Amino acid sequence: MARDTAGYLMKKLHIINLEKMGGVERLFLQYINETTDGSNNVICIGSEIGAEIQRQMTQQKVTFATRLLNKWSLRCPQFLRKYLLQWKIARVNADVIIVWDLIPGLVAKPKRGKILYYDHGCSWRYAHTPKTLRFFSMLDGVISASFASKRVMDLRFNLPCPTRVVINRIKTPADVNLKEKLPGAPVRLGTASRLVSLKGISVSLLTLQELVRRGHDVTMEIAGKGPDRAIFESMVLKSGLADRVSFSGFQHNVGDFFNRIDIYLSTPVTEPFGLSCMEALYYGLPVIFPVIDGQPEVVKDGVCGLGITPSVTIEEHLKLSGIKVDFPYKVYDPVNDSLVEPKLVSHILCADAVEKLLPAETYKKFSQNARNYPIDNFSYDAFKEEFDMALKFYVKN
Repeated sequence: MARDTAGYLMKKLHIINLEKMGGVERLFLQYINETTDGSNNVICIGSEIGAEIQRQMTQQKVTFATRLLNKWSLRCPQFLRKYLLQWKIARVNADVIIVWDLIPGLVAKPKRGKILYYDHGCSWRYAHTPKTLRFFSMLDGVISASFASKRVMDLRFNLPCPTRVVINRIKTPADVNLKEKLPGAPVRLGTASRLVSLKGISVSLLTLQELVRRGHDVTMEIAGKGPDRAIFESMVLKSGLADRVSFSGFQHNVGDFFNRIDIYLSTPVTEPFGLSCMEALYYGLPVIFPVIDGQPEVVKDGVCGLGITPSVTIEEHLKLSGIKVDFPYKVYDPVNDSLVEPKLVSHILCADAVEKLLPAETYKKFSQNARNYPIDNFSYDAFKEEFDMALKFYVKN
């Protein structure tokens, strides 16, 4: 419970968009569902709650920021919405206001309650607009989901308020198959993300094509949904990989997906942390990943996965795949602690990494390390304790 030593219950207000399921929404749901002391209040910035989210949030009351009456879908006129939001925030009278990975339109800093921004990766994309800078000027503190997130906030905005890093974590999955894993025949590669170009699914498909060219019996499952699915399906058909690639859509039970693949590919152009990589580790899956942003904070290179330094420009990747990666922002280079132009990992090096993992003894070592690494380093209970401690720190200071 979020109580101080005197037993005072901290009243929290969460401001979040709940229209679509993503990493930040998933983390938020875990926190809300694990906190049953009545201390949480939620304002949804979106016009509705996504079906996947609604299924996992049956007990928590949600107030809609833009609705004139909460039970009706009729929305307030655009020019009045920031005033309505301000009023709804004031009504809660919270001790702390947590804004989850978005920039809300506020008339002014709320008169009561410390206002915190939780960064899960949107800081990579924010433009230096008056709205953004004005919101950041209101903050009493920032909670970052990774060290990379903190450094991006530092390097891009140089905020005067303190930042605390609370590493992203998930609860230990209950349906992990604990039997010793070995690559199957065919070797089953997998990736799970929103189907958009910046996730680099086209790199994974080029990797599969290269492995087939080298004579390997491999397949790939792509889990998730998104607006670019048709583009990736077209790439599969043009590459002659239709019999080796399956698109399995949104996974209500992700354990089934992770239990049926052998190696997890994470090949995005940017990834502030990578919850899917952490989840893959729990299932004993070695992870191939780019050494960018917060990825090395999730997967330890040479222990439970293989990291690759991105070297392919967006223009070069377009020539290779026919797919334009839409990410006109800089990414964080954790090796040199700097912001750099985005690049993608080489599919040739990805294929090399897959081949390195295929020998049975090598695979068994990486797989066992993968199972142990999140258990030893990413306790969800520790996340919740650290998150609540960060809230208390900001409320008291």
